[in-house]
Amino acid sequence: MADLNELRAKVDGIAKELREAVDMTLELRAQSPQHKGDAIKVWEDFLAGFFGYIKQRSKEAKDNLLAGVSWTRMKLF
Repeated sequence: MADLNELRAKVDGIAKELREAVDMTLELRAQSPQHKGDAIKVWEDFLAGFFGYIKQRSKEAKDNLLAGVSWTRMKLF
């Protein structure tokens, strides 16, 4: 059975990996104009797949995982 501490540890590990990917992306984009477009495509594919999976699993479970998420509270932009 899943446990909240296990979930936190998993998400913390993923967050660390994503921060490293962001740093890598910035390095690649600084290297050449060609890398800018390619790096954006990598992120678009990842985000589309990730949010698509959340949407799919939410429908299957009849439990919208993003329903309680406040984009404003997260102060993303």
